Amino acid sequence: MADELNSRPATAAPALSPASTLAATLMGALLAACGGGGGGDSPPPVTQPEPPKPAFALAVKEVASGLSTPLLLTAPAGDTRRFIVERPGRIRILASDGSLRATPFLDLTGLLSTDGEGGLLSMAFHPGYAQNGRFFIYYTDKFSNIAIDEVKVSANADIADAGTLKRIITIPHPTYTNHYGGMLAFGADGYLYAGTGDGGGAGDPGGNAQNLDSLLGKLLRLKVDDVVAPLYNVPSDNPFVGQAGKRGEIWAYGLRNPWRFAFDSATASLYVADVGQELREEVNVVPAGLKPANYGWNIMEGGSCYNAATCSQQGLTLPVFDYQHGANNANGCSITGGFVYRGTALPELAGRYLYSDYCKGFLKSFLYTNGAVSDSKDWAVGDIGQVPGFGQDAAGELYITSANGKVYQIIRKP
Repeated sequence: MADELNSRPATAAPALSPASTLAATLMGALLAACGGGGGGDSPPPVTQPEPPKPAFALAVKEVASGLSTPLLLTAPAGDTRRFIVERPGRIRILASDGSLRATPFLDLTGLLSTDGEGGLLSMAFHPGYAQNGRFFIYYTDKFSNIAIDEVKVSANADIADAGTLKRIITIPHPTYTNHYGGMLAFGADGYLYAGTGDGGGAGDPGGNAQNLDSLLGKLLRLKVDDVVAPLYNVPSDNPFVGQAGKRGEIWAYGLRNPWRFAFDSATASLYVADVGQELREEVNVVPAGLKPANYGWNIMEGGSCYNAATCSQQGLTLPVFDYQHGANNANGCSITGGFVYRGTALPELAGRYLYSDYCKGFLKSFLYTNGAVSDSKDWAVGDIGQVPGFGQDAAGELYITSANGKVYQIIRKP
C-alpha cells in the first residue's frame, strides 16, 4: 500500500478534510503495526498463552479379583510377575499377561492358624532370588505363635517347593490372638527385617514392647546368609548384641503393632507404620545410617502420652507423623503403611510415602525431607473398601489390596 503512494507524480498536496486526516492517522498506525511498510517484513508471531495443565490426580485400576483377603503384593527383582499373599495361607501369581494363576505358588492352609489376626501375613524374596530361589514367609503357626520360615522355589518357576520349608525363628505369642505384626523385608544391607506386635491385649498388659528380653513389640534384624547353625545369626552391629538380659536380634523396640514397614529404594530410609491403641496412628522414619531405638509404646501413643503417670519422653524417638482417630473412627482406626514411590509411570509421585487406613480405605501421602514431613495430600480414588495392605512390583509401581478380594494398581487419573 505504501509503495503505490510513492509511485505517483509529485503534485501539490491538497488540503485534507478532517475525515481524511483521521483516515491518514489510522493508516499510519496500521503501517506502524505492520512494521513500517515498504520493507516487506512479515508481522511478528503472536504467542498464545498455554492452556492451564490439568491438576495431577490419581486413580486405581483393578488388576485382580476373587482373592481371599489379599494382604500384600510383591515381586523378585527383575521379575514381571506379581505375587499376592492371601491371609488364609496361599501365595498367588498374577502373571505378566494380567491373568491370575489358578494354582497357588505356595499353599500353607493346613499348616497355620487364622484365629484373630493370624494367618499368612507377609513374604519377602531374597535379593538373590533369581540365582538361589530363596524366599521367606511370616505367619502364625497352628499354636498361634509367630513363625518365620525359609522356602525355595521348585524346578517349576511358578511353584514353590513346600518340602524345603525351614523354620528360621519361632516367637511365642501370649493367649491373645491379635498384634502379631507381620511384615518382612530385606534392607540394603542384605539383612532380613521383621516387625512383631506387642503380643496383644489393650495397652500391652505384658509390658513386652519395652522389655528388651522379649522379641515382641520389636523390629528384628536377622542375618540369613552364610549362617552358622541355627538358621539365622545376629548381625554384629545390632544395638544389643552381647548385652545381658537383652536380645541381640532387636533392632528397634517400643512398637505396638508394626503391621507394615518399607525401605525407600532410593535413600534406604526405613518407614515404619505402627498401629495405635485408641487415639493415634503413627509413622516413624529412620534415615539410612541411623540406628532406630525406642519408639515409645506403651509410654507414648503417637506423639501423645498414653500412660500419663509415667510419661517421661527421655530417650524416646517420637514419630515424624501421626493422626487422630476421632469419634467413631471418623479419621480411621488402623494405619496401613505403604511404600515410597520410586517407579517411572508417575514421576509426580517421586519420593512420596503413600499410606491408607483399614477402616477408611483412603489413599494419602506425604513427603519426608530434611527431617520433616511436608506437602500432605489426600487422593480421591473412589471406594476401594477396607485396605489391609499395599504392594510394590519389580518396576516400583504401587498397588492397594482390599478386603473385598481385589487388588488395584495406582495409576494416573485419565
